[in-house]
Amino acid sequence: MDSIHQRGFAFESAAFESRLLNDEARRRLIYFPRAYQAAVFVRENLANAIRLEDVAQRAGMTPCGFSRYFAEKIGITFSSLVKLLRIEHAMNELEHHDVSISALAERAGYQSCCTFSRAFKEVTGETPSEYRRRALSQLVVSS
Repeated sequence: MDSIHQRGFAFESAAFESRLLNDEARRRLIYFPRAYQAAVFVRENLANAIRLEDVAQRAGMTPCGFSRYFAEKIGITFSSLVKLLRIEHAMNELEHHDVSISALAERAGYQSCCTFSRAFKEVTGETPSEYRRRALSQLVVSS
């Protein structure tokens, strides 16, 4: 893949894999380098505080301009992207590692276990504990 430098982001054209982002949003990310690189930056920094101001600056835009650009071009808000990627990361951790919910919340970039659990349930329809139980029971059934 050819890599070009685009306003603070190195851009490589590649599909953005995510099981929580809808197909349309994933397709759109490929066509908009600043949005794509913002999504990659988020994924690579999930455990850290991710501020719109920092991502906008890396994209060479104002926070308001970047927020509007991202929502118009990708079809979801930047904060929704951050939440979805954090929850997706947590889902993977729950499926593959035995980690406490509070440690998982921290690894996924949440300061509060309650906020994490609420966001997790909003996205998946289950609490992290319920999701883990279901994932483990499916693993046992399939083996």
